[in-house]
Amino acid sequence: MEILEVLHYTEEDKRSLYESLLRGYERSGDKSVALAFYGNHITWKQFMHEVDCLAAALLSRKVKPGDAVTIFTPNIPQGVIAIYAANRIGAVANMVHPLSSQQEVLHAIDLTGSKIVFTVELNEELVSNRDVAVIRCKTGGYFPGNPVGTAMKIGYGIAMKKYGPAKNVASTTAWSALLKEGEKMLKNGFVLPPEVGKHEDTAVIMYTGGTTGPAKGVMISNYALNSISMQMLVEVGEGNTDVEDGFLALLPIFHAFGLAVCIHAPMISGMKVVLVPRFETKGCFKQIKKEHVIFIPGVPAMFERLYPMLQDYDLSDVKLVVSGGDRVSNDLTDKYNKLLKKNNAKVKFRAGYGLTESCGACILTPNEYGFLPNGCIGVPLGGVEYCLTVPGTTEPAEEGAEGELCYFGPGMMTGYYNNPEATAEVLREHADGRVWLHTGDIVQLDDGMICFRSRHKRMIKVNGYNVYPSLIEDVIIEHPSVKQVCAVATPYKDDRRIKLFVVPEEGANLETLEADLIAYAADKVNRWSVPKKVEVIDAMPLTKMNKVDYMALQEQEMAGKSA
Repeated sequence: MEILEVLHYTEEDKRSLYESLLRGYERSGDKSVALAFYGNHITWKQFMHEVDCLAAALLSRKVKPGDAVTIFTPNIPQGVIAIYAANRIGAVANMVHPLSSQQEVLHAIDLTGSKIVFTVELNEELVSNRDVAVIRCKTGGYFPGNPVGTAMKIGYGIAMKKYGPAKNVASTTAWSALLKEGEKMLKNGFVLPPEVGKHEDTAVIMYTGGTTGPAKGVMISNYALNSISMQMLVEVGEGNTDVEDGFLALLPIFHAFGLAVCIHAPMISGMKVVLVPRFETKGCFKQIKKEHVIFIPGVPAMFERLYPMLQDYDLSDVKLVVSGGDRVSNDLTDKYNKLLKKNNAKVKFRAGYGLTESCGACILTPNEYGFLPNGCIGVPLGGVEYCLTVPGTTEPAEEGAEGELCYFGPGMMTGYYNNPEATAEVLREHADGRVWLHTGDIVQLDDGMICFRSRHKRMIKVNGYNVYPSLIEDVIIEHPSVKQVCAVATPYKDDRRIKLFVVPEEGANLETLEADLIAYAADKVNRWSVPKKVEVIDAMPLTKMNKVDYMALQEQEMAGKSA
């Protein structure tokens, strides 16, 4: 049974992204700020006008409903405008990480048959040798027009000179020229068609990490994105928001959580979205202060680096602090809750959970929680149902036992683009006749909370026993000498054992650290989870999504290479 056949819609649900955007525009009015970009304030009037101009220009380029338009940009105004302009005419936003390799971006273009690609200076050359129209978006194109902005443009322009243009493509057009093209059409009487997108249509395609082969294109509908965005507004109480509230958009637009929670949710509520294309601690903190940012979503690595900056900063106006994207340790949660309380905040630090296939968010810790069990990721968002199955099957897990988390709710993807085999592996019909999303994550229930245990695929067999690296990491991170830890398999005789890669805290005794951690683990985990080796490293490798790249460490270890 298809997902969309069993979900029930209200009239409020039957909107495209663009129609929901109009809701925010109506609330905010022409003069309020839609986007803030390094001090440049783009009003809602300007923003909506540029969306319409770009939509007209895309139509002039023969883009039809259902066609994919590739957006290969970081969090810059052009990328946000392009998403809504594509949706305005029923096209699909094909979202690609701007630091992708040439192989990755060409795979995304070829998979979807995209004929238009929005690029920036540092990646334009990667789309060479394809029959595509390249739209050149200058990263500094929307820097402010004051002396500081002018200096930023000059400096950034010099830095970008080392990157070349796309070669052997259908055409190249500057962003500003494309907007003027659309604006001229509108002035000459061209009328944009009425909203053509439907709630069940694919709005965006996002890409999985690709750690087990080519990245899969996750199809997310208008309904899914709108639903998750609205649910996040319910969580904070939309009546508790103001059009002048700053909402930090550091998490990327090519990431489901970043687009749904950090862009679409504040925009459909008329708030000010503060775009930050690259995380740099001092610069990010400067934007938080300058733009009155009181909604702060992020990832653990970002919050760790921001923590010293926030020590003496008044947090009394803050309305949301939420971390997703990677496992949130109890240590991080605890120290942020102490910081928020000390600095007069009325909210708590909240951990979220989701995956691209669930539109980035489906579980969130409540704001009123007390003690959290180790590994807790919270409770389902409104409208979300879950069940636990024996991993890899549709058979229900025993009550109280660990099991694979399966999800049913409005944020579910409709499938992997042009990949029915992979879709069938994760969207599976259960005995109740409904199609459930199998997340591949092992969880357990503890006092009503869902507690993350491990990725099913990350499970390590040690002497025939199932060992979960995440559980070991949850224990080791509590040691006072450990700042970060990653557990992997290491060859041992004709079997495997556990090895820890550790980033130590400043002042840790490196000479005794290995023995200390092995002894520490021996008191807290089963014998097969006790590490055999510990290796100190300066920093954890990160994926492009700023998650710890455990696969890189695992592959390195199994290949016998030194860290």
